[in-house]
Amino acid sequence: MGKECSVTINYQRTLLQVLIILIFIGVKYLSSRFAQGKKHPTFWWALTAILFWLLAWWNFGLYWSAYPVAVWMVLALVLIVIQLVHNHEFLYRRYWPPFWRGSAWLAIISFGLSLFAGMLPLV
Repeated sequence: MGKECSVTINYQRTLLQVLIILIFIGVKYLSSRFAQGKKHPTFWWALTAILFWLLAWWNFGLYWSAYPVAVWMVLALVLIVIQLVHNHEFLYRRYWPPFWRGSAWLAIISFGLSLFAGMLPLV
């Protein structure tokens, strides 16, 4: 008989994480409503990245979370090289917005993949 692959997802943890994400979205919405003139999009991208990195770490565990962080670090270095080649200088003011935007997207993807972390072997 062949081996069957079973997907194990901790539904209680996933529901709690979705609730945390919804609370974050609510806080972001309320803060944008009360601070209409002041916009800080880089701040919200950074908070989004941090939230999703923490949630992915919660699912992956200490061992497997090192892989997305390594990819994140390589992409940060690639962004620095791109800025140096394109602008012939490195300026933090130009670096931080795309860095946090890319970090947030990578963290969201890592979180999505981490939902299936129950299938990863224990090391």
